[in-house]
Amino acid sequence: MTTYPATAPVGLIPPVALLFPGQGVQRPGMGLDLARRFPEADRAISHAEEVLEMPVRRLCFEGPAEELLLTENLQPCLVAVSYAAFEAYRTRFDTTSIAAVAGHSLGEISACAASGIISWEDALLLVRQRGRLMADAATTNPGRMLAVVGLSQEQIEEIRQEASRAGGIWLANLNSSNQFILSGEAVAIEVAETLANRARARRVVLLDIPLGAHSPLMSRAAAKLAETVRALPLRAPQIPLIANGSGFVLHSVVAVRSELLGHLLRPVLWARTMAAMQRLHVATVVELGPGRVLASLAAKHMAGVVTWNADELLIEEMGS
Repeated sequence: MTTYPATAPVGLIPPVALLFPGQGVQRPGMGLDLARRFPEADRAISHAEEVLEMPVRRLCFEGPAEELLLTENLQPCLVAVSYAAFEAYRTRFDTTSIAAVAGHSLGEISACAASGIISWEDALLLVRQRGRLMADAATTNPGRMLAVVGLSQEQIEEIRQEASRAGGIWLANLNSSNQFILSGEAVAIEVAETLANRARARRVVLLDIPLGAHSPLMSRAAAKLAETVRALPLRAPQIPLIANGSGFVLHSVVAVRSELLGHLLRPVLWARTMAAMQRLHVATVVELGPGRVLASLAAKHMAGVVTWNADELLIEEMGS
């Protein structure tokens, strides 16, 4: 059994999992408090701006929201903020307490950088290309995404099948046993929204994401991104990576490359990621990015787990 050292006295009970969020959590002002308080976070965002040759600092800290929401801007900016939070974390806490890293959709690229699989610079360039390709694919194969909470997987599948009569629609995310995201053509998503409300789902939200991620609508983007992934220099994970597609813990370059090759088309099975964290006996999860979406999911579905958001953890640590 792995023995973990004691961590700082702020509730970081080992083993720890670091989680990186995906598209949808962005907001103007993200990363600003971390950059003001932690020089390494500020340097990470400045370095991202230099590598990408785009106004990362202004977009993250000031917006405007309309410009930040553009897929080709949002994706590299969110990864920059997430990795900046990781830089602040690893300079203050014992990284040997980390049992695994995982990232939701886009966040998986941040997780790969944190694990040492891919360099920070290559991660930035990869995610910039990802954003541009997805934005381009959305112009030729437009789509929408719908979040549904409070129904069973069987009910979601019935809704998906009925809505598919109107157009293409697929399960994009299985976030937990009762939280799902459907992705597809706008007309089919509209039908699914009506059906989910009729089935009395607890929450039905049309996401502010102007494309159909994790569906065949991204086939064109996936084929082009795969060319880059095949040529990308990868290293074996220094920290185990939990895969979005399977929930397996990945330890080899071959396994990671296979995971990244399916990145845009296969669904995100986050429920399996949480099950993998439970098998690793994870006691604390830290979400390195804006908000608490992944931390909240963990709190609901992993009994007894301690949850932190990066800002909460690091700012509290400064004051302790």
